[in-house]
Amino acid sequence: MSLLAGQVALVTGASSGIGAALARQLVHQGVHTVVVARRSQRLYALARELGPTCVPVIGDVSDPGTSRAAVETALDLHGRLDHVIANAGVSMNARFADAEPVVFERLMAVNYFGTVHLLRAALPVLHGSAGTFTIVSSVAGKRGLPTRSGYAASKFALQGLFESLRCELDASGVHLGMVCPGYTETDIRSVALGPDGEPRGGTGVTSGSVMSAEAAADRILGAVSSRRRELVLTPGGRFLVSLNKWAPGWVDRLANHLAG
Repeated sequence: MSLLAGQVALVTGASSGIGAALARQLVHQGVHTVVVARRSQRLYALARELGPTCVPVIGDVSDPGTSRAAVETALDLHGRLDHVIANAGVSMNARFADAEPVVFERLMAVNYFGTVHLLRAALPVLHGSAGTFTIVSSVAGKRGLPTRSGYAASKFALQGLFESLRCELDASGVHLGMVCPGYTETDIRSVALGPDGEPRGGTGVTSGSVMSAEAAADRILGAVSSRRRELVLTPGGRFLVSLNKWAPGWVDRLANHLAG
């Protein structure tokens, strides 16, 4: 039996990719799950697939009201909340000089402030359950990459938030964890923002091996169950983060080569 069985979880960005895979695995492990996303048709389809233990909340995480509604839904239905996974995110594909300010504003609104809003809504409840809050970040939050400047900046902001809150929550009983996927089989690149702030479409460029969303979800839930502090999911990501400490100039040249 899963260590999480019978508990209550909340997952944002659950309409596809890692978020949907997380929801499927949580429900299959006997976890009551509240799922949050903007794309209502996809989210309702997921809830129908998974049955009554999966409850959808439609909304944009950049709106503080969405996080409040999701937490209140969990409390209204189950009287508690044990695990929160802040997975919602948006990326970009544009060089800094070509990108309009709206690109950077949207990335911070979703990736950074979306997590801040969720923390503010969920932490008081998680104190009562000694629960967990897991931030899904990115290898780009450890090492910036060309054409991803705004995305990397939003994920670097999450790293600072994570490290500061780890100190503040040390004696609270709440576990704060961070997971950093590398290249993963999701649609994040196809919906990444172009220089005008609109989704660019297409598949984007991926170098190296790609982890499936299901494998990423499995690793994330393992980190939740074990209350792991921080985890970079892919071997390539761990290599890049380590190499950047000792040879950042070489990584600059490699990143530019891969970006074309």
